[in-house]
Amino acid sequence: MFSDDDTPPTYNLDETQPLPAYSSNCGSTECVLQMEAPRVTGCPGCDWIYETKHMKINLGSRIWGLHAPTYGLNGKVEGELHFSGDKERVESITATLEGRLRTTLAQRGSSSGDQTIPLVTQSITLFDTTMSESFEWDQALQFSIPIPDEVEICGSLASTPPSYFAYHQHVSCEISYFIKFNMIRKGHALKKNEMKSICILYLPKTRPVEPPITTIPRPSRLEEDVSSFLHMFERVKTITLTPFHPLTCKSKTALDGFRKSVYLSLPTPLCFSSGNSIPFTLSLVFPDDPVLAQLLARNMRIQLLKRILVWRKGGSEPVHRDTLAASATLRYGREYKEGVNLLRGDMRAGDMGRESSWRIEDVAELQNHLAAA
Repeated sequence: MFSDDDTPPTYNLDETQPLPAYSSNCGSTECVLQMEAPRVTGCPGCDWIYETKHMKINLGSRIWGLHAPTYGLNGKVEGELHFSGDKERVESITATLEGRLRTTLAQRGSSSGDQTIPLVTQSITLFDTTMSESFEWDQALQFSIPIPDEVEICGSLASTPPSYFAYHQHVSCEISYFIKFNMIRKGHALKKNEMKSICILYLPKTRPVEPPITTIPRPSRLEEDVSSFLHMFERVKTITLTPFHPLTCKSKTALDGFRKSVYLSLPTPLCFSSGNSIPFTLSLVFPDDPVLAQLLARNMRIQLLKRILVWRKGGSEPVHRDTLAASATLRYGREYKEGVNLLRGDMRAGDMGRESSWRIEDVAELQNHLAAA
């Protein structure tokens, strides 16, 4: 501590002393702290490397842990090529991005509806004889091919569908993409062309323009008219569930008492990112039969179904197959008033980053359906 008469020490500033010289190269008495190990490049275990006799293709690092090079929305197939051999014996080198949709419909053991639709065909010339003088044959050649976000099929534009494969009984659908490198060589050899075809994955991720609400609000009051369920809140769509007898049901009892009695409320628009939560409210309105409302509340099932539809060539009605994507979790349910039960819960929109919806008109379509039973 200082007394009133004490003063802090003065600092001797030598303005003639120059500032220390800074350099990116550390001195012998300095050390560099590196937070992560440097990434190794140029090896088959760390990069996507493919080779032919005279070409070595590097499509970049293996960062996603998938079985093939993977690209997202607005992605570009990028990489570099190394060439060997005599440049004078090469006529041209091209790179082509190709995509195709293939569907198969089988009936009674025979194939009756095979279709192969080209989706994307984009080519670039990497080398030809006009570039011979200025082309650095011994240097790595960089290339880039953008993946279009839209494709034109039979005069109609559609979003470029993701890589996809599904095989069901009598129905299959496959969307595949390839990058092909073709070297055309001069001379009279039996094998003039040298080609490498590489399968790639296109997995675009999109989000709703307007994020959906995360929970369905609880109504503060309900009118006596049950139609008030259909217009409870903004950004909420309420659907009246239609009763029906299963095909295997032998007893056909009257269903009049179930009409306009069960309502499913969901966020609107019905657009969700893969893996996000879909909230819902299931309303059971049986004011004249409270016991029935309680019984139904214990036997409700809500599921997300993934539906693939495939059209026969020239056909008007598609064949579809369903698979289970997710099941709902009931968070809580309570009796709002006598004979009226509100069941609230949520479900995942499939697995994170794995689900999508797409459509190629009159060829194939992937839909997602909510099924309540």
